[in-house]
Amino acid sequence: MLRLSTYIVLFLLLTASAANDGRKANEAYENGNYEKAEELFLAAIEQEPENARLYFNLGNAQAKQGKVEEAIQSFMEFRAMVESPEEKAMAEYNIGTLLAEGKKWKPAASHFKNALKLNPSESDAKHNYERALAEIDKNEENQEGQDQNQQDQPPPEPSEYAIAMKKRAEKLVEQRKYTEAYNLMQQALKADETVRAFNDFIERTKNVAEIDTNS
Repeated sequence: MLRLSTYIVLFLLLTASAANDGRKANEAYENGNYEKAEELFLAAIEQEPENARLYFNLGNAQAKQGKVEEAIQSFMEFRAMVESPEEKAMAEYNIGTLLAEGKKWKPAASHFKNALKLNPSESDAKHNYERALAEIDKNEENQEGQDQNQQDQPPPEPSEYAIAMKKRAEKLVEQRKYTEAYNLMQQALKADETVRAFNDFIERTKNVAEIDTNS
């Protein structure tokens, strides 16, 4: 059985003006009013954009509404802002959980694995990683022989996960972190074949990264 509990960080260290929105957002979240919570977390972020925990809580509120793409972006933003492996692992775990809920087992497994690399003691991540691997094996058995001509097929419709990864990579490109953006897309491609829809972007990023490395 999959353990689908997500990490929630509801304590906030904010300026007075943002704290009011943050407290109200937490209350809305705890009361199940996730749309209102999202609105209030976004308002708090406008006033306190460097507070990583706000992005984490925003991701949870978005996930509860089924906003997969937006939630992944929020968790990735949190991951980029925090320093400790344990906090980075929390973001990876929540992304994995969100994807597992949608039965996106391959990218889910990738993020559970990342969580374990960052925090090997996380038992739920270990359990879910094993479950995701089992589901991948089962799906591969069912689909054996169906994807032999995949490379000759047109690019697939990108999943919400693929879109979220591309938007994160685009943000890295804006920051001129070309190699990091390319590596992110390569990792996403291993986890989700629909990332192939962005092959042109990946190739451009690769070319610029190579120039950047050789300059």
